[in-house]
Amino acid sequence: DLFDVATLRTYASIVHHGVIQFVYHHPTGRMNFSIHQSLGGSMRKVIVFTLGLVVVPAMVALYVNHASAGEGWSVQSSYIEACSCALFCPCYFNTAPDKDFCKFNNAIKIKSGHVGKVKLDGLKMWMSGDLGGDFTKGFTKGILTFEPSATQEQIDAIVSITPKVYPGQWASVSVDPVRRTILWEKKGTNGHAKLGDGEAEVVLTGVLGEDGKTPVKVSNLKYWGAQKNGGFVLAKSKHHYKAMELNYSFDDANGFFIDIEASGS
Repeated sequence: DLFDVATLRTYASIVHHGVIQFVYHHPTGRMNFSIHQSLGGSMRKVIVFTLGLVVVPAMVALYVNHASAGEGWSVQSSYIEACSCALFCPCYFNTAPDKDFCKFNNAIKIKSGHVGKVKLDGLKMWMSGDLGGDFTKGFTKGILTFEPSATQEQIDAIVSITPKVYPGQWASVSVDPVRRTILWEKKGTNGHAKLGDGEAEVVLTGVLGEDGKTPVKVSNLKYWGAQKNGGFVLAKSKHHYKAMELNYSFDDANGFFIDIEASGS
């Protein structure tokens, strides 16, 4: 009675070199386990349970539908993004942020997209976490939060492509088991995004150019694993996040709007 299949599917932790590793730590500390599954269809998983000091290996057949190998995916998304760095975030040019961490909030609106036959059009999601202080050692933590309207099939689909949009070695990428509403709005050069009852929030104030009217834009700069983007439209940010054992808040920090296109198989 400590967990169910939906819980197992929620805690996708690491996706690397074609292998998904699910890691779950029960809040009571009574049970920890990990699951390893190769991509490419439903496969049997081996689960190791830790109950106190006793290790009980067991094999359980659980089945989760993933896009079959070779099946295409694509997303066109708009972002309200903020992090703890000063404007403009040096992480796009260096292997370290301007502090010992880069804690972020990304409010994402998928304008159109699919993973195989799973449609993602109109879905909103939130990504928070910390890239850490030395990217040569990988990234520290990512958390995905979905709105109540997202189906489990859509969540599974997005989890499967997250390491392709955000490539690199992540120590932990998890899904918040609580579904939360997501407000996403852009008015002129300013933006506002809010998660749930205020567990996270981003306020962007656009930075204007020399003419005092046109926003400053950084072009010809790659955004993570996306093949295309419309440029980084710069803004000063005020943002915070408090959930999933993280708690941070920043003012007068880096922020931007960006539209991206990413695809693959």
